[in-house]
Amino acid sequence: MFIGSTSKSTILEVFRTGITELINAVGLPSEVHLKTARCEMHSKATDFSKRVDILRIVFPVKEGTDPAKVSADLQALRIGGHVQIANGTCAVTLPSFEWRQLPKAAQVDSLVEAYCVESLRAQTWEVQVRGYVKQGFNINRMIELMKEERASDLHLRAGSPPYIRVDNDLRPLDLPSITADDMAEIVDQLGGEAEVAKLESERESSFQFHAAGIGYLRCSGYIKQGAMALAVRLIPEDPLPFDQLNIPDVVRAVCNKPRGLFLVCGVTGSGKSTTLAAMVDYINQTRHAHIITIEDPVEYVYRDKKSIVSQRQVGRDTFSFANALRGSLREDPDVILVGEMRDIETIRSGISAAETGHLVFSTLHTMTAVDTVNRVISYFPQAERDLIRQELAYSLQGVVCQRLLKKIGGGRIPALEILLGGKPLVRDAILENDIGRLHSIIEVDSDMMSFDQYAVDLFRKGLVTKEEAMSACSNDEAFERVISGIKSTEGRKLLG
Repeated sequence: MFIGSTSKSTILEVFRTGITELINAVGLPSEVHLKTARCEMHSKATDFSKRVDILRIVFPVKEGTDPAKVSADLQALRIGGHVQIANGTCAVTLPSFEWRQLPKAAQVDSLVEAYCVESLRAQTWEVQVRGYVKQGFNINRMIELMKEERASDLHLRAGSPPYIRVDNDLRPLDLPSITADDMAEIVDQLGGEAEVAKLESERESSFQFHAAGIGYLRCSGYIKQGAMALAVRLIPEDPLPFDQLNIPDVVRAVCNKPRGLFLVCGVTGSGKSTTLAAMVDYINQTRHAHIITIEDPVEYVYRDKKSIVSQRQVGRDTFSFANALRGSLREDPDVILVGEMRDIETIRSGISAAETGHLVFSTLHTMTAVDTVNRVISYFPQAERDLIRQELAYSLQGVVCQRLLKKIGGGRIPALEILLGGKPLVRDAILENDIGRLHSIIEVDSDMMSFDQYAVDLFRKGLVTKEEAMSACSNDEAFERVISGIKSTEGRKLLG
């Protein structure tokens, strides 16, 4: 870390700024070194947020400087400490002080300015951590706290306490701030030396950890201001059944289809993985099938029931989603789950697998069902889009988009937008490149629902507040229109 000082900054002000920025960035240090061209400051403390135990300032003195005079000037400041001068270098060691005593300790700046070979004003300082305070964080205990608090996520970052997400709100745990050394130990506890090395070299990593009796963790590592950080998602050991997810039966019915493409979409943290896990587990319980999952990393872990489940992790078991998807067609699958449609090759292979007689599940980060159809087509060059529209029109089983809303009484409940394929109106709209017409088709079909309709239904059932329901709608007017039972002009035409 580098910090700059002004022509009016004292060296103790620079020191305080460096310590403050270090604590905010990488946690509580135990030993800190500041250095510029003509000066070094060495310091130690058991708690730098409150006090400094040792501070030693080293600088070159002007030729002919009398050590006794420097020592006398330091004593005259009445701040304590002692001076050593040898080979043209002066070392001033100050006694311990609390930050509230900084103005008094800062008087040493006048002595340094008087005897240093040149002014230390307006300099660039390098700030280095030589050691950290060990807080002894136990990651397994934090995972237990997540379970107790019904948290979905845990955020671990140097410079701040651990945070958990409960019902979509972040809040800190009553624990000390994490240091950069603590983070390295936590990553080692969760992923071992291999994940520590990968995070250091690639600056991002993604891996799984099993907390026996609690669940699986999807760990996403990244670097923040030079220190490791983790976003941790808690996943139950067993997928939640449909009955607990408040997902309509029309979605469960897709699991009984022999072939086709089904997409679950939404923003990060909207419950896509949970819904897909329920669908895979339902097939696992009810059909004699071979299910292949391709994930990065593996999230839910399935045990063979009526089906057999082969789970593959990108990076560990295969090089890419597209490679694994193409290869899976030779592995006698009935159902294929692709963790995410990330690129054109994966989408192309997924549509091809659906066309050739397999049931394919996957996800996209899109906001609405209609956006999803547009996104899939727009991935392809203009010259290919007519063919892709045709393939998608006949292979699409459906799209579900999700948004999680706060439930009255605690917890969250999904609001869905449901578009079902295989219906002539849907197929024709895609073939004719009239994707916008899908909005009206969703609105009038008894098996499909728009976000606006679904949110109103949750509100009428007393599951969410009006404000929460309106947050899932396209706008306030849409909410009131659905409450009033008014359909769009295009929707009325379709009904007629």
